[in-house]
Amino acid sequence: MNEKNHDSNLFQESNARGEKRIFEIYNTKFIKVAISNIMGNQSYHLNLSMLAPWPVRHRNISWQWLLAVLYFSFTTLAYTAYLLYFQESSKLEKLLPFIVIFLLLSLATFLMFLYKSPNVTEFKSRYGNCVVLSLLYNKPNKKEFKEFIEEIKLRSLSASQVVKLDKSQMMDIEMNELRRLRNEGIITQHQYADAKARIIQIKL
Repeated sequence: MNEKNHDSNLFQESNARGEKRIFEIYNTKFIKVAISNIMGNQSYHLNLSMLAPWPVRHRNISWQWLLAVLYFSFTTLAYTAYLLYFQESSKLEKLLPFIVIFLLLSLATFLMFLYKSPNVTEFKSRYGNCVVLSLLYNKPNKKEFKEFIEEIKLRSLSASQVVKLDKSQMMDIEMNELRRLRNEGIITQHQYADAKARIIQIKL
């Protein structure tokens, strides 16, 4: 991989999540992923041959954070109404900071709700069934998104067919790649452990 030949890329941005994702396919069978959000920056590479070419759309509503949003929003409205109707105007200035605090808490929980409720299309590893590639659904638009997804699917199929290794060797390579991703903080220890157990079970 001394020479890097750029094939295609996809730029995604979510203002609601405060996130940017850049995907670049290069040298036919590799993809570089760069993610920037409120949690920091991540960048990693994948060999497309380790992907299962059947992506899954994942839409998960974080009910805990949604309830938190509703709670703080209702509390803010109720407290504001109480101050306006039952407190003397001279006391409002002293109590105003509490309203600001509740408003900030409402905003913070809303942002966390958006962050914890992703609408994404995910590619998992071929044998470990571990999510290693996640794209924001239909961004920047439906046409570009669909074309890029189809390209990843075709490239992953093509890359896996070119590799002249048996199934056991492919699983060993995937295990090493997942270990690398865990060490880089791309996947969690729990995800790695589940994928490892699954691969070992397949090899038995």
